[in-house]
Amino acid sequence: MKTASAGALAAVSEKFSGTPHRMTKQRRAIVRQFAALRKYVTAKQLHAKLQAVDSGIGLATVYRTLEALRALGLVTVMQLQGEAAYLFCADTHHHHAVCTHCGRVDDVPCRTLPQLERMLSQGLRFRLTEHQMEFFGVCARCS
Repeated sequence: MKTASAGALAAVSEKFSGTPHRMTKQRRAIVRQFAALRKYVTAKQLHAKLQAVDSGIGLATVYRTLEALRALGLVTVMQLQGEAAYLFCADTHHHHAVCTHCGRVDDVPCRTLPQLERMLSQGLRFRLTEHQMEFFGVCARCS
């Protein structure tokens, strides 16, 4: 059975093919750790997690990898206390349910986007180019 991080690694490897980005040993370790977290983390927090398993990966490598993943559409970025926080994210359309207690993020599929786009287009004469929606509350584990 494929783990979430193995699936993430496959998605990243596929996205990296045909680009200037290389899938190095360090990037594999970063993606495995990052995808397993299922929460928004800063580059420094991710680096600390990697150091806990004695990876020897530098902070600059973590930053560069996160930016490469963002450029490939595999990362969502949010500002947390003035610092960029990253979430490994599938490239299929969905939203997020974020636990305000533990920080866990679950994917929420979006089935109503076509109706919303139609309402914006016809009712408001507004052309939607992108959007981001996140729901904040307390997950089942924390309640």
